[in-house]
Amino acid sequence: MLDRKKSILDIQKNQEWDFLVIGGGASGLGVALDAVSRGYKVLLVEKVDFGKGTSSRSTKLIHGGVRYLQQGNVSLVREALKERAYMLSAANHISKLQPFIIPFYSRLTGFYYFSGLKAYDLLAGSKRIGKTIWLNKKQVIKRIGNINSKGLKGGILYYDGQFDDTRLCIDLIKTIVKHGGTCINYCGVTDLVKDEEGNCTGAILKDEISNKEYKITARSVINATGVFTNDIIHMDDKKQRDLVKPSRGSHIVLEQEFLGGNTAIMIPKTSDGRVLFLIPWNGKVLVGTTDIATDEPAYEPKIEKEEIDFILNNTDEYLKQSPGRIDIKSTFSGLRPLAAPKDKNAKTKEISRGHQVIWTESGLCSLIGGKWTTFRKMGEDVIEDVIQKKKWVKTESQSETIQIDDEALRIDYSKPIKISLIKKIIKEEMVMTLEDLVARRTRLLFLDTEMTKSVLEEWCELLMEHLGKDQGWKNDQVQSVRNLITSGYEPIIRSK
Repeated sequence: MLDRKKSILDIQKNQEWDFLVIGGGASGLGVALDAVSRGYKVLLVEKVDFGKGTSSRSTKLIHGGVRYLQQGNVSLVREALKERAYMLSAANHISKLQPFIIPFYSRLTGFYYFSGLKAYDLLAGSKRIGKTIWLNKKQVIKRIGNINSKGLKGGILYYDGQFDDTRLCIDLIKTIVKHGGTCINYCGVTDLVKDEEGNCTGAILKDEISNKEYKITARSVINATGVFTNDIIHMDDKKQRDLVKPSRGSHIVLEQEFLGGNTAIMIPKTSDGRVLFLIPWNGKVLVGTTDIATDEPAYEPKIEKEEIDFILNNTDEYLKQSPGRIDIKSTFSGLRPLAAPKDKNAKTKEISRGHQVIWTESGLCSLIGGKWTTFRKMGEDVIEDVIQKKKWVKTESQSETIQIDDEALRIDYSKPIKISLIKKIIKEEMVMTLEDLVARRTRLLFLDTEMTKSVLEEWCELLMEHLGKDQGWKNDQVQSVRNLITSGYEPIIRSK
């Protein structure tokens, strides 16, 4: 159970910590998990809600990265395949094996992808989770009912993993708390604290709910804020160059009929040279993603009309029944925290997805890049670097052996969500806003905007009672989510 009041008391009573981790997404959680696994005293703070940014807007895949192999980045793929096995084991309650098919309309193309995916299997070694198989035309059609069969020669079947990103986020926080860590949402960093020699020794925290401020010290401060990394870097030193270059990835959500089965499709080469996925997800089909360079980070990046066109146009030739805008149930976008390249003209798809640990002169440590699949290894690398750089007594990471919290919370989105379950979530998972509830503790906002609208009043009534708020607060919360739906998640409806 997550208790925000207890977290505030921990901050009030304990001004000194081994680690202050700034950021409550995949990067920060990986750092905090590894730190508590070694017995360190850890405080993790998040300015908004846990996972609100990039970490709730992924393509929901646990994967080695087939296209990274195509780019020749073997070490990144090997590392990710090892971590894929960890996630499928340690978080088996919210992850699963997912079959994929790459359809091919030329046998030469088929042989090319078959050989590449066999190499993918070999790199996984003992961590392999399924065997790559050559399928004929009939076998592909049997697995994917809506596949475009005209000219289809066959398909390559391979396996990766799938997971619920924000459910993993919350379960990781519960795990960190169980191992002695303190985690709190809606608590941001307003300034960094330095000693007379200019060393970063802590931070000023602001509770966004009460507006109270707290000064805390930490032996090491970790900047794990994803696309907002540059903000903390400039807080440390205004002259520091930007470390992160955001890239927007957008998705659309369709009804299950547009896949016609439980096997995902991987489109190996889109019009911009990327890959595109059609993945079964909670009774719907998730399609994405795009890759658009973005100048400024945002908590609610917006999908553009051109991105919807791109996704629909690139799926059109692979589907017998093609979707139009009218068929889209929801849309969402996320920003990738890519390491800023030295070449300012580099295309986002060419920037490495590997993570980096970067230090400033003050001793502020920043984790940039990476992805959900490798979150644990990212955290381990940060803590190892801190121990080495600061010459701490050596401790061994135990994060690989920790089973991630599983309180058997399951949501069946094919049926109305039980009110008893919503009450349990509100009580136990540090829900502070209606948006937290519909977007991240459940995935309703990401799955179906119309269904989301239908529950706003009832769910907000429950949250209002739990938090002791008044009717005015409730009205503001409901209107805020309605505005969010209109501006960001509701499909842009035009003729195809």
